[in-house]
Amino acid sequence: MTLTLAALALFAPLCAYIALRVSGRRAWGIVQDGHVSQGAGVYRSVAVPTWKRGSPPFVVRAASFSSLLLGQMVVPGGLAALLGMLFLVDAEISRSGRGPLTLLLAVLILSGPTGLVVAVKLLIAGQAMARRASSAIASTRSAARWAIRHNLALSAALAVVPFLEPAFGSDEIAQLEVCYGYVAVSLAHALLLRRAARALEAYDAAQAADPAPAEPAISVSSA
Repeated sequence: MTLTLAALALFAPLCAYIALRVSGRRAWGIVQDGHVSQGAGVYRSVAVPTWKRGSPPFVVRAASFSSLLLGQMVVPGGLAALLGMLFLVDAEISRSGRGPLTLLLAVLILSGPTGLVVAVKLLIAGQAMARRASSAIASTRSAARWAIRHNLALSAALAVVPFLEPAFGSDEIAQLEVCYGYVAVSLAHALLLRRAARALEAYDAAQAADPAPAEPAISVSSA
């Protein structure tokens, strides 16, 4: 069952990523692929650049796919949490008898709106990177900023929960560990987004500094 759910969670973002890469494959242009010598003799030979079709750097590919993956996983989860809030509260009452709402659950519910904003920004950044949209760098940096701010605020709020909750037992500790695991993954992904934005800037700068001719000869090693 777990493997089935994991496969379903990967299927949608993988299909979306492939479709976006195919539709935007020409957006990466032509890049230099080294030089070949032309002309007879040592003094008459000239180094002529060869070209290949461009492709996104690996860090951009990783950031794009992971953004689509995390974005599509958080959005339905956030909506389900909002729609099922009353059921969660009722379950918490019947389980513990400590009142209508634990502090940990309150923190998670209050973080929902900004979490949904982060998810939407991840989806926007993921598709923009995959097809090298003009807004890709700005969208990627915006998603990274929102993710860092959201998760730092969530981490700070979670840190005070054990001190303010009257009875913080082993079950709550396990839940808190899961929350901090999510925070760590999200912050690591935000750093990946920042690296991807720098890689996109470097790619643009390299193409601008060494533009391809109008009709370049594409090498056999074209990507």
